[in-house]
Amino acid sequence: MAKVFDGLKVIDFTQVIAGPYASYQLALQGADVIKVEHPKGGDQGRVMMSGGPEFSAAMQSTLFMSFNAGKRSLALDLKHPQALEVLKRLVAEADVVVENFKAGQMDKLGLGYDVLRQANPKIVYCSISGFGASGPLAGKAVYDPVIQAYSGMMTLTGFEEQGPTKVGFWVTDVAAGIHAAYAISSALFARERTGEGRRIDLSMLDAAIGFISPMVLHYLNCGIEPSQMGNGSPASPGAPSVYPTATNSIQVATATQGQFEKMCDVLGIEHVKQDPRFADREARAENAEALFAILCETYKTGNAKDWEASLEAVGVPAGVVNTVPDMLQTEQVAHRGIVMQVPPPTGLSEPMSMINASFRLNEGSPGIDQPPPHVGQHTDAVLSDFGFSEAEISQLRADGAIG
Repeated sequence: MAKVFDGLKVIDFTQVIAGPYASYQLALQGADVIKVEHPKGGDQGRVMMSGGPEFSAAMQSTLFMSFNAGKRSLALDLKHPQALEVLKRLVAEADVVVENFKAGQMDKLGLGYDVLRQANPKIVYCSISGFGASGPLAGKAVYDPVIQAYSGMMTLTGFEEQGPTKVGFWVTDVAAGIHAAYAISSALFARERTGEGRRIDLSMLDAAIGFISPMVLHYLNCGIEPSQMGNGSPASPGAPSVYPTATNSIQVATATQGQFEKMCDVLGIEHVKQDPRFADREARAENAEALFAILCETYKTGNAKDWEASLEAVGVPAGVVNTVPDMLQTEQVAHRGIVMQVPPPTGLSEPMSMINASFRLNEGSPGIDQPPPHVGQHTDAVLSDFGFSEAEISQLRADGAIG
C-alpha cells in the first residue's frame, strides 16, 4: 500500500544523528532518500557504537543503522570540481535537500540554497546546525552534549549533589531531527498550495529550548529559576516519584491531590494523608525527604509489578522502571510493532532490527524493508535514475568524482 511520501525524492547530505534522524522519518514514510557520502569513510556515524569486529569491517555501526535504514547511498566527493554539476542535475528532479554541516559550509561548497534553487525553484531546503544560520554563534561546531549544556537542560537533570547532568542519550539531536521532519513536511504542504519551495533554518539550540519551554517560561513569567530536581517533577518540585521495591524500582506520578490520597490508600498508609507535613503539594515539597523515607519503606514490602497493577486499578499512573531488555519483552511493545526486521546489510549475515515511526495510519503506515546501505552502494543506480548515461557514470568514476 502506498505511503504518504511515496515518490518524494530527498537529497540527504547529513551525518551522525540530527540530520539522519530527520531524513529517516521521511524514508519511513516512503521517500526515496539519497544519502550523499564521501567515497572514503562516508558518514561519521558509521564508526560510532560499533557492534563488534564484523560491524566495523562492514562499516555498519549501531548508531548509523538506527538512522539510515531504507536509504540509498551515493558516494560523491563534494570538493571535486564535477560534484556541483552532478548535484544540480539531481536537485533539479528532487523535492527536498537536507544538510547538517556547520552553518555556511554548504555555501562554501557552492551548494547553498541560493545556488540550488536556481536548479529547482520548488526545492525544500532544510539546514540543521547547532545555533542556526544567524547570530554570533552561527558556524560554531557542536555536538549534542554542548547543546544540552548551552540550553540549560543539564542544570535541570540529576541531583544537586552530583552537579549538572547530561541526559543519557542524544536528546537535542533527536529534538532537532523531529523538528526538522515536521518543518520539511510543513514546507511541502505549503508548496502544494503555492507551488514555491522554502528554505528551513533549524537550530538545535532552539529545538532544545522548545523541549524545556515550561521551565523557561516559569522563569521568564514568574521569576522562578528552575534547578535540578532528581526524580521529582517540574510540576511538583522536591516531591519524590521513583521508589525501590523488592524487585525493580517503580515510577509513580501523583500529579493531583486525589491521586496522592489514593496512593496512600493502596499502600495502607492512610495516616500519611492526615499528617500536616504532607497535607498538600507545597507541604510535601517542603518535607520531601521525610515523605520519601516513608514511601520507600512501604514500597520495599512488595514487588514493582504488583504495585503498578494496584495503583493503576484506582487511577494512579505508575510504571515499572524497565531496563531496555525488559522493555522489549513487554506485550505492549510487541503489539505496537515499533521494532522492525530488515535484511542484513552488505557484510553482515543476520537480519537487523530497526525502530519504526511512533505512529500508525489507517492506510500506508510508516515502515521500511531495506537495510542501511554501505558507502556508495547505490551510486550507479541513483545516477542512472536521474538520467546519467553509463558513459557519464564511467567518466565520473575515472575522474575520481564518485566512488
